[in-house]
Amino acid sequence: MALPATVVEAAGSRSSAGERARRARKPGPTSRVFWLIAYGLTMVGVLLRLPALHETVRHRLQSSDMAGKVEDKSMEALAVNVGLLLAVFLTMLLLAVFYSLAAVVERNVLTMRRRAGRKRGFGLGYVIALLCTFPVHLASAVFGVSSPKTSGWYYLYVLLVAGIAPFLFRTAWNGPERRKIITTFAFAVGLAGLSLAV
Repeated sequence: MALPATVVEAAGSRSSAGERARRARKPGPTSRVFWLIAYGLTMVGVLLRLPALHETVRHRLQSSDMAGKVEDKSMEALAVNVGLLLAVFLTMLLLAVFYSLAAVVERNVLTMRRRAGRKRGFGLGYVIALLCTFPVHLASAVFGVSSPKTSGWYYLYVLLVAGIAPFLFRTAWNGPERRKIITTFAFAVGLAGLSLAV
């Protein structure tokens, strides 16, 4: 017995809607656990920088015009600690936003993937986001640098990450269009540039 056309159309629309929903929920190349590890490692690097940041902030406060107006040293220490606490929370927020944007770019544009086990893997966006944040904060903590942005080597390093990281996924370039390769490098440079705000 033939089914009414309306029933067939309704079933088809439901199946297509379900397919679109599955595509929308499709995970990106990088497993969520790797994003959490990257965020945690970078925050450890930020916390390791606190001693150098504390000295820098305290020195700037003492050399400013406000130093003579603050007679109570405990209030000065409180101001420094509050400033550092706010800086840490702001960094946490900016890192979360940056990694979220990197995941979105990776899911929609930088879709190449390398496996790290049976079920888990990581993508180009993850590699760029991690290399542009964690090593920078860790190196700043090791060398006692309050802000890596004061050095030109930092910007050169970020540019090198954007230029070299795509070659780790060159196996995905087998026969791609030249436009796709250009797009990959363009988004890699853009994503690395976004890390300068973190």
